[in-house]
Amino acid sequence: MQLYVIDWKFENAEDQIFATNEFCEYLKNNKINTLSEDMELITMGHTPQDGSGVIFCKAKSATIILNLLKMWRENYSISFNIKPALTNEELIELNSSEDFWKGN
Repeated sequence: MQLYVIDWKFENAEDQIFATNEFCEYLKNNKINTLSEDMELITMGHTPQDGSGVIFCKAKSATIILNLLKMWRENYSISFNIKPALTNEELIELNSSEDFWKGN
């Protein structure tokens, strides 16, 4: 599975309040931990003082993430920046590999 880093930001304080209340209900009812088996939530960080946050997760494809975030995007003014990322091990492998452009 691919590692993803997802930044989010609310466009306005009113949507932030409504979305935060709904999200807290999801957390209380353990709905966040029942995601698709094609996605693993690693952690989430919330910075409510500026209406933003970050998600670290693994997923089989970006489509899975986009489908999961669709409801939040459509119901609240939230922008998401979804970025594939490297794990420490992948970074070492990439940094240690032969230069692709040099050839054999």
